[in-house]
Amino acid sequence: MNQHEYYDPNNFVDMSALEEYAINAYIVKVFGWMFFGLLITALTTVAIVIGTNASVAFAEFIASTLEFTLFIVIAQVIMVFVMSARVHRMHPTTAKMLYIIYAALNGLTFGLLVYIFAVNYVGMETVVAAFGITAVSFGAMAIYGLTTKKDLTSMGSLLFMGLIGIIIAGVVNIFLGNSMFEFLILVGGLGIFLGLVAYHTNRIKNCYAQVALYGDNPDGGLTYEQEALASNLAIHGALTLYLAFINIFLRVLLLLARAKGGGGRR
Repeated sequence: MNQHEYYDPNNFVDMSALEEYAINAYIVKVFGWMFFGLLITALTTVAIVIGTNASVAFAEFIASTLEFTLFIVIAQVIMVFVMSARVHRMHPTTAKMLYIIYAALNGLTFGLLVYIFAVNYVGMETVVAAFGITAVSFGAMAIYGLTTKKDLTSMGSLLFMGLIGIIIAGVVNIFLGNSMFEFLILVGGLGIFLGLVAYHTNRIKNCYAQVALYGDNPDGGLTYEQEALASNLAIHGALTLYLAFINIFLRVLLLLARAKGGGGRR
């Protein structure tokens, strides 16, 4: 059976035939990769900060690298699209390497910018508070997505349209510069990404069920093709959750910064 014949991410299937331990093991694998990505991002940022403080040459190298931030961000976007488009065909090792590289690059861009923002404006305690709030809210929505018996597939299109609306509103507000509009955009974006956490966790579980239930291995278990697809879907699922976590964290951080009135240098 061809992979495409049994795998359709938009098709919700009955998971009652699957062993609960198998689903739980797969979910643990996905979240393990997600947190591993966050760890790589954090360690990359810490290494850059320590390196720039310890070596003038390294600081100059990082400064010259940041001149190409736009190209690095574009490369990251391309990597996300490639991993999404080729999730059925990519070798599992390639998928894992791309994910690790993406997380490291995000430490150079997003992580470093958060550090600079913290040092100069809000203080590291605000970053820690934002991370804690993000972790709790993310966890709550992930648990809902994993435990609900509902099909959350229909939420995906609504959340995607809302995300497009938020992006357009953000672009418009660049020219308007309206503080209240910016606040509404942050709150709206926060709600959308929290919804996406529930949607993606529900979808990850459903995608694994399709791969596990609709194979044709006469010896039982998963074929090599199914194992490869399940592995790639785990990495792709980790990536989507990683991106949701980062976006929630960013919005919580900016909302806390607004609450502090920008703060002073800490």
